[in-house]
Amino acid sequence: MASRSRRLWQLRVFATTLFLFSFAILAETVNPVKVFFTYDHLLNIAEEKIITETPSKAFAFLAKAKELHPEPDYRYYNLLGEAHSKLGQEYEAMEAFEMSVSLNKNQFPLFLKIADYYEKERKPDKALLYTEKYLELVPTDKNRLYKATILSRRIGKEDFYLKYIKLLESDTSFLSEQDALQTSLSRNIKNKKWKEAEDLAVRYLPYFPRIEGMYESLILARRGRQSPLIEEAYVYACVIFKEETRYFVRYGVYLQEKARYQEALSSFRRAFFNALKYEAKGDWGEILFLLRQSYANLGWEKETLAIDLLVKDLKNKAQLQDEVLENHIQTHRKNREYLLFASYWFKTKDRNKSELYKKLLNERDRENEVKEFLFVIGPFALENLEL
Repeated sequence: MASRSRRLWQLRVFATTLFLFSFAILAETVNPVKVFFTYDHLLNIAEEKIITETPSKAFAFLAKAKELHPEPDYRYYNLLGEAHSKLGQEYEAMEAFEMSVSLNKNQFPLFLKIADYYEKERKPDKALLYTEKYLELVPTDKNRLYKATILSRRIGKEDFYLKYIKLLESDTSFLSEQDALQTSLSRNIKNKKWKEAEDLAVRYLPYFPRIEGMYESLILARRGRQSPLIEEAYVYACVIFKEETRYFVRYGVYLQEKARYQEALSSFRRAFFNALKYEAKGDWGEILFLLRQSYANLGWEKETLAIDLLVKDLKNKAQLQDEVLENHIQTHRKNREYLLFASYWFKTKDRNKSELYKKLLNERDRENEVKEFLFVIGPFALENLEL
């Protein structure tokens, strides 16, 4: 009897222990990545996490997928990029997207996404690279052909610029409507129908890429709408009319209004360069005034004094002697405008001196490239300027 009671007691203890052990197993949180899934299944789960606004949870599944497939395909990098993008990690996203398009070159929407990112980040060289890759797939996209035209000239690829702009101008579909288009634009601007004017200008700009009225209309319409895209319109105009001064002046004034003083300085400097190179003498006074204003806004007192003296030299240019000019340069030997003007002044008088001042200008730029963001800002940041 006692033996039977003992056996029943042992059975109850065993049953209780088994129940508690089973309950503990069921209660344990299962790590889904520890469960065996196929590569495709893991990618699908990662995609679901991204779609359901939990992108941070997608990385574990992507990591497991890469363990199963150490050299993942383009889909993996697409999902990795989307997860980073959802978290606001755009740089990491673009790295993943670039890897994706290198593995599968037929993803034209992704080429556009990468190109737009680099343009926004002021990297026109990389923006052009991916725009051209897109155009290999969709060669008839007029808006992107126009974008390639702009980007090519921004990085100094004049031959590419000419190739693209001639390609745009070879389409004469709307040539007979040019006068009617200009009339419609003028009427919309006059009646302050800003959106209608902007839409017309944007739509037909690729068909009339060198018609100045298109850019004037686009600038006025976007200014009227107070659109943040007005800066893009100024950049387009600066690029197409690159050898003139007026759009650089207007762009610089816009940047001043936004208290972006170093960028305004960059634009006014380009205007001064153009005024010297293309002999636009009537613009010198206005541009130097704006340059002085930029230096004053930045609190660079030595530079403002240099501009004051340079203005006097230009007013007395007919009587200006080489020795006087060089003495003034010695006083303000780090002023960019004086060194640029000296290179221009001696270009036809003394080639060696012109080259010397050009060399001093390049040295001065290298010394100040961090302080002034030289070669970083402006529509033509990557271009080497030569008088």
